Amino acid sequence: MTDDLERDLEVLLDQLCVQWGFCNELGAAALLNRPEPLYADTFAEAVLAAEGFVPEHEPAWHRRLKRRFKDRYGASV
Repeated sequence: MTDDLERDLEVLLDQLCVQWGFCNELGAAALLNRPEPLYADTFAEAVLAAEGFVPEHEPAWHRRLKRRFKDRYGASV
């Protein structure tokens, strides 16, 4: 994990808060502190879960969040 990636992921999370109202306590460090890569799907699920949503019940938001991640980072980081 690089500091640059962590900072950029925090920027993305802040943008999701401002633009879509996904303002929660989820942080980049928690997302990146894992042995496997962070995938777009995992990111979308984590954001939705942090908001108290069941990701499977929010397919439209799941797709939008996943797309936002992929547009910025590709399939995984």
